[in-house]
Amino acid sequence: MSLIKKVAFAILALVTLFVGARFFLYWQDYRYYAAMALEEEAKVKAAFLSGEGGGAFAPHLEEGMVVLTGDRYRIRLAIDLLIQRGSQFLVISGIGKGTTLTDLINAQTDATIDLKSIWEKIILEAQSTSTIENAIECAKILRTKKVTRVLLVTSDYHMSRSAALFKKFSPEIQYVLHPTPSDFTEALQGKRDHAVEGFYKFAVEFLKDSLFTFYLLRV
Repeated sequence: MSLIKKVAFAILALVTLFVGARFFLYWQDYRYYAAMALEEEAKVKAAFLSGEGGGAFAPHLEEGMVVLTGDRYRIRLAIDLLIQRGSQFLVISGIGKGTTLTDLINAQTDATIDLKSIWEKIILEAQSTSTIENAIECAKILRTKKVTRVLLVTSDYHMSRSAALFKKFSPEIQYVLHPTPSDFTEALQGKRDHAVEGFYKFAVEFLKDSLFTFYLLRV
């Protein structure tokens, strides 16, 4: 074997080892948040079934909420949480420009919604087009609100990088992480309706998370 081939083989081996180690760490984070997401989703559903989801029980006026768009379950669960907890506000971050609150609510066809109790609490943030921009734009909004604690809602596979970015741009806020189940998680459980989309989003987020870890996606 020539020297060039040996060097190429060594580089390939190192890259393979690096990617494997990085994936292991990301997988561990994903598994943690996926388990949390399923547990938290069950709690929210149980609260509504027991009649405790009306926002009238010990409202959390000292806290706000932020949900990032991008997956089917995020907004629906955030709305249910807003009703259940009675939080001061909910920022829906990353909506398409021109999208109205009515459009968003109508898209959540199977959500448990009491529109009168939440309509004026919802803030639409349409400037951001990436997770980094979500964190930057939401930090601007949060500085105008008198809250010290914020529930951050996004998908299980997306939570690790999202939490790091939000803490970076608004470190004065205490973030409570509330991951939601994803299409990828459902695919692993045998639900194939959105499996291809779920695996694609998981793979893309793994790449972004790896780049973020090594400062290539930081600003």
